[in-house]
Amino acid sequence: MLKISHIQCRVTNIKKAVNDFKKAGFQVEWGRNPKNSLNAFIWFEQGPFVELFEMKRFMSPISIPLGIIYGKSMQERWKKWMVQHEGLIDFALEGYKEEIAKQDNLDSVRREINNLGIKTSKVLNGRRKKPTGEIITYGFFSLSPIELPFVVSAYSTPQRPKSIHHTNGAKHIHSMSISCTKHTAEVLSTILKDDVKLHIDVANNFKINNVVIEGLTEKVDTQLLHGASLINKDYILHEKGEGAK
Repeated sequence: MLKISHIQCRVTNIKKAVNDFKKAGFQVEWGRNPKNSLNAFIWFEQGPFVELFEMKRFMSPISIPLGIIYGKSMQERWKKWMVQHEGLIDFALEGYKEEIAKQDNLDSVRREINNLGIKTSKVLNGRRKKPTGEIITYGFFSLSPIELPFVVSAYSTPQRPKSIHHTNGAKHIHSMSISCTKHTAEVLSTILKDDVKLHIDVANNFKINNVVIEGLTEKVDTQLLHGASLINKDYILHEKGEGAK
């Protein structure tokens, strides 16, 4: 039904984070003009990507109208994004088939999820202007409780760069490990159909434990990862994650 779209890494200083991840050998693409952008993307040859994002303190009051208009789960997720430590803190799902992932189909996806007894927020539509000037639109809605991921549409135009070259050898995300409640694990097993393997440890609190990246050919300085726990089959890039707590 759904697959992993991307994984979110919260940072406290987006410009420093972009520079650090570039030093770590990743190709990083700004979401908007670098002068005022609060997010950036690490794309791979296939599959999910990583979004680096910063939340400013002045954005905190926005959670109140979000809750009124779109529902409590959207308000709670916004707060989650505001208060978490640096690191991998959340992930998004999208339609498994291209036609399902389109923005104008997001309401039908939401209804299908609601019919499974899973509560959601209303759909929020967003837009951003790329550094190239291209306007990108998208939509997303939050699942409830917020230990569950959120669901996004595909971007209005494909965003994966034609040429991707990570100097550290990274090719794609192989798998991801999370800890979550038994209920969250059961919901994920119902709605998730994915080529990327998701390993789940049952626990009281949600946490992204690590992400395995295929193809890394050199060890990355863990101090450059801003709490993101990224590992390889052969060696650990970040031995102890400092992400969601």
